[in-house]
Amino acid sequence: MSVLLSGLLLTKRDKRCADYVLSTFLAISALTLALAYLEIYNRDHGYIFPFFINLSPPFVLLLGPALWLYVKCLTIPDFAINRRHLLLLIPFVTVFVLFLLNDYIKPDASRIDIDSHEGFKKGYMFPLVMGLIALSNIGYTIWGLLMIKSYREKMKSFYSGSRHLELRWLRFLLVFSLIAYSVISALYAVDSALHLMPFNTIQAIGYSIASTFIIIIGFFGLNQGDLFSSVPVAYKEIEVETKITLAGVSKPDQEFVAQLLQYMKEKKPYLSPELSLETLSNCLKVTAEYLSGVLNGSLNMNFYDFINHYRIEEFKSLCKDPAKRKLTIIALAMDSGFNSKATFNRVFKKNTGLTPSEYFSKVSIN
Repeated sequence: MSVLLSGLLLTKRDKRCADYVLSTFLAISALTLALAYLEIYNRDHGYIFPFFINLSPPFVLLLGPALWLYVKCLTIPDFAINRRHLLLLIPFVTVFVLFLLNDYIKPDASRIDIDSHEGFKKGYMFPLVMGLIALSNIGYTIWGLLMIKSYREKMKSFYSGSRHLELRWLRFLLVFSLIAYSVISALYAVDSALHLMPFNTIQAIGYSIASTFIIIIGFFGLNQGDLFSSVPVAYKEIEVETKITLAGVSKPDQEFVAQLLQYMKEKKPYLSPELSLETLSNCLKVTAEYLSGVLNGSLNMNFYDFINHYRIEEFKSLCKDPAKRKLTIIALAMDSGFNSKATFNRVFKKNTGLTPSEYFSKVSIN
């Protein structure tokens, strides 16, 4: 199933950073599970494949960083993997070298004897590796949950009630993985202290829990559609949630908010690149403090985000106007009230999940 899901992601159209990272995570999971299975099979069948003894532990250290990178791709606009992220491989390389020097280069007979009598538990390698695996997987999962929490808080100020943007399914998967990693780590730790059962049994239990995790990823990915669809999640939501309404506005502020929205619709003050909080408040005959308080308290948006929302909607409208198709994207952005190409690109991608050129292409095709 890991290989199948990884392949599905790689055959998508319009693949994004998140698709490649999740595909890599699933491929690593497939390799780790295969190696773990061969280790269990080895012990049950007289070590017919001695080469595969202890090959899976180093690769487990790649799962946490890969899942963390996946969350990064989904929660940070324009996130790109660079050379700095190679530092995430340090635990994997370190443990692999330790196994190479202390286990892999030994004769097969010696490795089989150590593994069959569980002699590896007596040295420093076993608690060190198990500790690193627990710290890595649990640590990166908790970090991912914190990133999702921060992302959801930011999204609430833009799109209230946006189910997909909240990434509830991803949060659920991370919570499940946290539980799974914690249970497996606790099982190894308790057995190391109390010797409850053969190591083969513990590894089989961990293998079963990890396999269940993959099945759940597959179920969510194929059932709710976002993991394996070709349309960016943010784009689908934003095309639906394009209007600021009175929903959720307190009664004392409703009259003013209605006046504000009507003014924005009719006068379009956002078309002026120099528009400021003070200028808009003067036009509405209220104090800047009151206007700022209403925007933040009733609409959950600061002035900057409120104005850029209208500018983005103006840009979308201009993109759909056949008479404007001959203009460049940056010309359309300037006509929408933006005065900086860099600001426009950043704000548009943050709000829609697409670059301006990607959006323009989609509108042109339609």
